[in-house]
Amino acid sequence: MQRRLLPLLLPLVGLTACASVPLNEMPGEVADTPAEVAESKAQSGSAEAIRELVESSRTSRTAGDYPQALASIERAIRIEPRNPYLWIELAETHLSRGNAQQAAATARKAMSVAGADRVAKMAAEGLLERAMGP
Repeated sequence: MQRRLLPLLLPLVGLTACASVPLNEMPGEVADTPAEVAESKAQSGSAEAIRELVESSRTSRTAGDYPQALASIERAIRIEPRNPYLWIELAETHLSRGNAQQAAATARKAMSVAGADRVAKMAAEGLLERAMGP
């Protein structure tokens, strides 16, 4: 009788051993430290803040409220100054309000922080061409 139960009990023992490993953690991996968790949450929080600020800036720009549009996008840039797309948004706002010279300077800044991001560089170059005129 015991020999018949042994094959049935072995899989159960194996399953109970697996049950002690959390699903989000594989054996041998080190769990995130509190500092890593905090940094990850801060980054996701700042990303959400930037999205909201860009949306606010675009809404204000569309409504013709350029001071508010500038304030929102400049705040986003203070959070993430190496993001070329934020500089492009700022340049778009300057161009929309009729300040081509400031738009061109800001487009150049976008190109300088774009690094290897070819899409950002191309967008900034196109914006620079629009700002410089025919």
